[in-house]
Amino acid sequence: MRVVNRTAVTITGAQPFIDWTRQTGADVARGTIAVARARPFGTACLLPELELEEDVQEWVEENAGWLFELQLAAWTEDASLWPPVRDLKTFRAWFRIDVHNTVIDAGDDEIEGEEL
Repeated sequence: MRVVNRTAVTITGAQPFIDWTRQTGADVARGTIAVARARPFGTACLLPELELEEDVQEWVEENAGWLFELQLAAWTEDASLWPPVRDLKTFRAWFRIDVHNTVIDAGDDEIEGEEL
């Protein structure tokens, strides 16, 4: 186990996102998703190690459009079903952002990934 020199943010769906998922009909278990069930399906992003809360908020604000679309695409890739307004205000209403300043890698193997 080791502490990683990163700050993490997790993004989970709030009620407007949950309502939208119900309207799109993309869920195979239609009508069963709830905010509590959506949380495990959130996204964790590793950022550079940031000391100040305002630096994390600035990063989120600068990347809100991309993050919004990433969350929507995880539900359905049909962009015609996405909400037309995807600004910072809507992003903040649709998603909960939690900041984690201690990141621990509990795995024994090397981290692998792919470019987005």
